[in-house]
Amino acid sequence: MQFHAIQHDVVQGNIAETRVTVEALITSAKPASDDFVVLQEMADTGWSMEINQIDGVGTLEWACSIAQQFGVWIQVGWADSVESRGKNCVSICSPKGEETTRYTKMFTCNPLNENKYFDAGNEIAILHIGEMTVCPLICYDLRFPELWRLGALEGVDVFTESSSWPRPRIHHWNTLLSARAIENQAFVVGCNRSGEDAIAQWGGSSRIISPLGRILAEAPETGNHVVSAQVDYQKARQWRESFAAMEDIRKELLGNSKVTHYYA
Repeated sequence: MQFHAIQHDVVQGNIAETRVTVEALITSAKPASDDFVVLQEMADTGWSMEINQIDGVGTLEWACSIAQQFGVWIQVGWADSVESRGKNCVSICSPKGEETTRYTKMFTCNPLNENKYFDAGNEIAILHIGEMTVCPLICYDLRFPELWRLGALEGVDVFTESSSWPRPRIHHWNTLLSARAIENQAFVVGCNRSGEDAIAQWGGSSRIISPLGRILAEAPETGNHVVSAQVDYQKARQWRESFAAMEDIRKELLGNSKVTHYYA
């Protein structure tokens, strides 16, 4: 299966124009039926703590409609809310235009006060697409290897990270993505925002990494780009079998977290 990360800037105050940009980038990728497209965190609004401006704008419905239009899987970042509190979510939409999986960000970015506005999730989501397993995660989650390890113990083949990672710390993004792929012996698809707004300069550098830590495709720090690579989940499994490091994990050191499996 081909995976595609759609890196782009957000047109502030113009969700419709941002969506046009995203759809044009997906079109340029020429995805085949059942390919997997990863969009960034809060894909059409940009990451924000102005909950009343980013909730209820139809992001999930839009993503499911274009998933059906292109006949692909689409992971989209969006904001949900309960009363005055937000939830930073990603959902995976099927080629039939249906939401199959929803994940709420487990680690809110508290150095930037995200916890003042958003509630953290409490469970990992894993989607089974045929024999392949995909685990969606969000931005700041990248800094917490214990979260990823719990997914790896469930046999995740591909981790898909939707992000808004600032440019001043983009070296961390690049390094941590590679580390998560290597230590969990899985593919990692990192989709990050580019451009800038009143919050930050965003660092782009979207990339797809093999279970051996090899960069299969990458984008620069700036500009709108599509990053595409073939992902063969069997290669991840073969590597885990031939170099069985996962068998040496001491589970008692990791604690517990709820894991929900979804089946397409």
